[in-house]
Amino acid sequence: MDINKIIELQKNFDSQHKGKFHWDEKISEEHLEMLNFLMIALMGEVGEAANIVKKINRGDFSLLDQKEYIEEEVVDIFIYVIKLAYQLDMDIEQAYINKMEKNTERFKEYEQKR
Repeated sequence: MDINKIIELQKNFDSQHKGKFHWDEKISEEHLEMLNFLMIALMGEVGEAANIVKKINRGDFSLLDQKEYIEEEVVDIFIYVIKLAYQLDMDIEQAYINKMEKNTERFKEYEQKR
């Protein structure tokens, strides 16, 4: 499945869920509250993943025991990134390619010599 299919699945899911706001609302100057909500939600999911990692490092659990939970949190993070991308009208594939080109140039000095 490619990224565009994933985005379409997420858009479809979002369009069917209504509450205090529309989950699929485009982010614009007039709808900045959606940007705020999505960023806070994204950081919440990152925090949940970090909390699991903290407990693994502390010795409360093994990585193997918590891998499924980390996977769920990473997917939650991915969902919010996908939502941000489509709700901001980003072409996330092209943005990724552009960023990788910048990173390739930026980190050239760290390339492994063969």
